Amino acid sequence: MKRGAEQHLESSIPLILIAILAVFVAAKFNFINCSGIPGLSVICPAANIRVAVIGNPTKAMENLLNSEDYRIAGVSYMGNLHQDMVYSGVLNQFDIILLQGEQVCDRTARKVIADKVKAGGKMIVIQDACTKVHDDTTVVGWDVGIGLLGDVMPVQIGGFTREYEPIKKTSISGTFKIIATDHPIFPTGQKDYEFSSYVVKVIPSSKVGSNVLAYIQQGTDDTTTDPAVFAMLESTGLLTGKVIYFAYDPATLVSQDKGRNLFLNTLLYLKGSNG
Repeated sequence: MKRGAEQHLESSIPLILIAILAVFVAAKFNFINCSGIPGLSVICPAANIRVAVIGNPTKAMENLLNSEDYRIAGVSYMGNLHQDMVYSGVLNQFDIILLQGEQVCDRTARKVIADKVKAGGKMIVIQDACTKVHDDTTVVGWDVGIGLLGDVMPVQIGGFTREYEPIKKTSISGTFKIIATDHPIFPTGQKDYEFSSYVVKVIPSSKVGSNVLAYIQQGTDDTTTDPAVFAMLESTGLLTGKVIYFAYDPATLVSQDKGRNLFLNTLLYLKGSNG
């Protein structure tokens, strides 16, 4: 009996080694992410996520992307990319591009960015980034110009195209309400939490499929008369590319670890997502 058990164990070893090798290869090529699973983190490499910012990230965002825990998780902040340097060959060097800090963007850059996402690229857009073009500042929105960013954005600024009044970042306090409670971005059991930051008001896109991940309930309770404000949305109508939109700067909430963990989860999710 003992000999039979030993033979069974010996015959199982090759299968176990093959399974371990398969997991390692799948993680290496980003088919799965098991670096955070107890017992498997030793054989699973951390995700390699190359992130570049087009625009001017806030200092808080730069600190977040350069932080030690982000580096341990596999995030490589590749720095800022000027619009003059935005062309397809350059964008292919990055896993995720982040638009932040510049309202006015070059039409050519906008087209290259949109084409990249349509071809399977992953992007995060924060607040009002790239909502204007250099040669006509009287219009506003991601649907302005050629190669429209609006073709890949899950949101639009208001319901207008002409800038009758400037886009405003409004200071809002209330409760961060998670809608997509089973979404990979949000940790299991994540509860709603207190929110206070500057927000750009948007609506879901009528062109691209949108999934509302979270919104902000203004005021101190659900009886407030102030309307709720969209906080996070993701695109759903693209074949392989993916865009996640933040109406606020998530780096501003790092004091509570809410923005820090949420944004890291967003990067990890985008790295492994398929449309």
